[in-house]
Amino acid sequence: MAAKEAAAKRSSVVDKACQWVVNNQISWSAGLLAVIHAHDFFFAGGDSRLVHLQHRIPSDAQGRYARGREDIYFILHWAIAFTLIRATIMYKILEPFAKWYGVKSVRKVTRFAEQG
Repeated sequence: MAAKEAAAKRSSVVDKACQWVVNNQISWSAGLLAVIHAHDFFFAGGDSRLVHLQHRIPSDAQGRYARGREDIYFILHWAIAFTLIRATIMYKILEPFAKWYGVKSVRKVTRFAEQG
């Protein structure tokens, strides 16, 4: 019985953490991007692996890049950036538009914003 209660307590903590992330998508993604770009500007001299691709082919005249392990940082940067863009459009543009248009149900407003 104690194991089930402990599992329920853990899942509620995980559920609360996940709910916080969902409810604060704009603030945490904007904050992370601000920290990433401040690090790039002030500490990395504009050459941070979080913001720029790293594996440039030195002998290539066209300036192409190869794939490498450090590309995951660049991909994560853009995943955070697109999360910010998506959440901003959903919560600041589409949800108010749906309410203005007369949609009353919270579920329908959310569905409109997610599919818009």
